[in-house]
Amino acid sequence: MDGSSREARFAVLSRRVLVLTAYALAAVAVVAFVTDRNTLGIAIVVLIGVLAFARAMWTVVRGLREIKRTKTELPTALVVATPDEPALVDVVVPALLALNSDDLPYRIDAAPTPGGVHVDVRWKSEELRWQTLFVRGRVAYSWRMEVRLDPTSARYAFTEWSATAKTRAAAGSGGIALDGRWTWKKGKTAYQRSMSFREGADGQVTVAGDTGPRTSWVGVTYIRPGEAKEPVFSVLRNHGWRPKHDWFGARLFEK
Repeated sequence: MDGSSREARFAVLSRRVLVLTAYALAAVAVVAFVTDRNTLGIAIVVLIGVLAFARAMWTVVRGLREIKRTKTELPTALVVATPDEPALVDVVVPALLALNSDDLPYRIDAAPTPGGVHVDVRWKSEELRWQTLFVRGRVAYSWRMEVRLDPTSARYAFTEWSATAKTRAAAGSGGIALDGRWTWKKGKTAYQRSMSFREGADGQVTVAGDTGPRTSWVGVTYIRPGEAKEPVFSVLRNHGWRPKHDWFGARLFEK
């Protein structure tokens, strides 16, 4: 039996044990509260919470191990130009596009505009679907960044858009309930992470990401915009380009 099969069996068994144990402890807690043994009741409720939290953390750790992502390797010669003599936009744009790779979770495109160059950094799709006996669900994340380059001043400005879509279909006494929509946010982020974890029976959790679809008993969607922002802004700064207001706080939003 391989490690994946053992973990899948442990996942199923531990879920069942946790549910049965929680029901049993909850019954004991109810009796404790009814008989005015409040301290015991509270202790049992806390114990149930600790067990559930520990089981959830195991799922998170297992899910994070599923992420196999290539990171951008920046050129060895980092500093190409200084702010006193910044590189031309015709040098900067090819350097940004050279970051592209099929193995990376994001894509960089550039197009000329009347005032300079528009650089679009877009995260590739990241979606998680799961299915249980009564519930089907979907979670998807999207992110993109628009960087505007001004060749006359060697300045750049950027804006981000982050989006989440959640869909859940559940069968109940009132029929099938379905809800889901995209929620978009515009603005700059710092050290942002968007992630979701699900587990179920083997083959009932599917993740569609930059490395293709993955089907298993556990799935995770994970987006960290900093993985795209850091190489983009490193290239710009190493070519002598700066934002209009360059200070410590502004640099936080480049991560």
